[in-house]
Amino acid sequence: MGFMENWKALQKYSAKSAERFLTIYLNTEPTASTQPEWKIRLKNGFKKLAEYTEAGEEKRYLDMLLDMQAKVEERIENSRTEMKKGLIIVTDSSGGLFFCEKVQTGVPNAFYFEAEPHLEELEAIMSRCPAAGIVQLSNDTVTIIDSLLCEIHGEHYYEWDLVNDEWRERSSQNTSDLKSAVNKQRENYPEQWDVIRPRWIKRLVPIIENMAKEKQWEEIILSGEKQIASQVKEALNTRISVHVVPKNLSNMKPKDVLQEAYTVLQA
Repeated sequence: MGFMENWKALQKYSAKSAERFLTIYLNTEPTASTQPEWKIRLKNGFKKLAEYTEAGEEKRYLDMLLDMQAKVEERIENSRTEMKKGLIIVTDSSGGLFFCEKVQTGVPNAFYFEAEPHLEELEAIMSRCPAAGIVQLSNDTVTIIDSLLCEIHGEHYYEWDLVNDEWRERSSQNTSDLKSAVNKQRENYPEQWDVIRPRWIKRLVPIIENMAKEKQWEEIILSGEKQIASQVKEALNTRISVHVVPKNLSNMKPKDVLQEAYTVLQA
């Protein structure tokens, strides 16, 4: 399952038989150090949890914690070369839950071993960097970026097919190729764009709406000429929040577009 499916499953998870939940937020951002700092933080975090648990009234919880720790350390060891900026783990003593996600955004260092999972930090991260679709609009082409947790999960490129009066998806991200193909079409089909645009929007809207449903977006960000972006926003039939960035982001690198988009969401 993808992150959104795992996140929703975690929110709905009910483990009546679980006596304890282990929740870990770990900053795993790479450093120049030979020994990754996150390994030291992980070791110290478990050490403190063990000390607190041993000092408590229920001594049996210590064995429970050590067993869960061994499983977590094994999972981390198996994926240590895949680390990003942050790691989030939520697991329970019944063995029915193991949420483990590596994210491309900073997380606080926090360790909890309690009767309930601690999801507040994760909810704050999801609020700051929600699943979002960034739609870059121009007369001839459209680029859609699928993003989640400040990371690009996919890019989709479309050009307007004047012959068939529809949007055509391309696998290439080469904008010069796109412009070249479109210019050849425009030489043979000189119809004005203000005449084409109602059909252009009508056929684009289902593409955006279907992708929003499939990717489980919580936000849609439209960039480009303000009038065009506003018309697309008005045509969209969705409960998702739609934002307009009234400027052209087409010439920016995808990571810069992403940063610009999340700046809008966090404003």
